[in-house]
Amino acid sequence: MKPAQLASREAASGKGNPNRRCRTSGRQIALEVTRQVGITERIVLTIIVFGTVVTLVWLKRALSSYPHDPALFAGGALVERDLSHHATPPKLGWNWGAFFLGPVWYFCHGLWVHAVFLTILIALSGGILLPFVMLYSALKANETIADSRLARHSAY
Repeated sequence: MKPAQLASREAASGKGNPNRRCRTSGRQIALEVTRQVGITERIVLTIIVFGTVVTLVWLKRALSSYPHDPALFAGGALVERDLSHHATPPKLGWNWGAFFLGPVWYFCHGLWVHAVFLTILIALSGGILLPFVMLYSALKANETIADSRLARHSAY
């Protein structure tokens, strides 16, 4: 018999060199670890896809609920003016500072409740929700700061 055939028979019967059995079990452990990593990747991917779908549904509903530009010139637009006779700010604008800084931007502008809430959301998700927090911050920052200023009766 050739040595390779003898080694394969010994490995199949469980006899022979114990180091060979360890290598075989090491491969099995490596396969199990690979399967576990595959499951973890699937779970993370599922969470990301779910978050993307929820964000897109929220964005679609938010955009459809806000008035379009022609409505700003109608008679009802006069009702939407604040105390300083400025038209209300556009909803869902883009703010690059809030996009890159996220909760820090909210904290610097005195909106510490938003900053704490978004920071807790990022921390509890382990950073997985960071892209969604960045997107939310960028889209809602102008509206939130304008609402905050109206609540304080200040333009600054």
